[in-house]
Amino acid sequence: GMKPTAVESGKEALALFDKETFDIAILDMQMPEMDEFTLSERISEMNTKNNLPMIILTSIKRDKTRATDSRIAAFLNKPIKTSNLFNVLNSIISSASAVKTKKTKKENAMDSTVAVRHPLRVLLVEDNMINQKVAAKILSRLGYQSDIASNGFEAIESLERQPYDVVFMDIQMPEMDGNEATKRIRDRWPKDHQPYIIAMTAHALEGDREKYIARGMDDYVSKPIKVDALIAALEKAKPVERKSA
Repeated sequence: GMKPTAVESGKEALALFDKETFDIAILDMQMPEMDEFTLSERISEMNTKNNLPMIILTSIKRDKTRATDSRIAAFLNKPIKTSNLFNVLNSIISSASAVKTKKTKKENAMDSTVAVRHPLRVLLVEDNMINQKVAAKILSRLGYQSDIASNGFEAIESLERQPYDVVFMDIQMPEMDGNEATKRIRDRWPKDHQPYIIAMTAHALEGDREKYIARGMDDYVSKPIKVDALIAALEKAKPVERKSA
């Protein structure tokens, strides 16, 4: 349940805010020494990092200007009805919980420890420079340092120099497209030394995943790349067996 702390004036409230943090503030519009508008302004200044929701209790018709103040979450007329207060508090808490959940999901989506938990050597095969930068940046935020090839020929040359655990393979590329590059990789390297190939295409259609898997790819992500889909694809990959010296 909630643990309320009560004070009798604006000055006492500010002194308390200086020492403690609160999730919600309920302010009486008519207080001695300091009105609720001044108090709400001062509280907002003291809580710049957290958008503290404030409920104003009033026995008079509220001012239209104050009613649209972004700092005020709600107005309640006195005498306060328990059901009204409950509904307002429930609405504020639900909204705060939704924002926190959204923020947490976003933070988890860009978790830089993904690569620590699931280390992989990554090759990004993409001819478009903007797409290269976007994909490489997402991978970097997940903790992966990726090498880049601009077409199928460069992808094969990169694999000849060193093994990769995962290859993100764009489908439409000049000189050699992703389908042909994948076929040559599958023909050239033994199965236990082949990378996990993830197809990438901007024209996502129903049945694409099955189509690309039938052509030798292991998985598929559509562009623009979604972080959660990228992580899901990476987590399916396994490190390639290294040849012993």
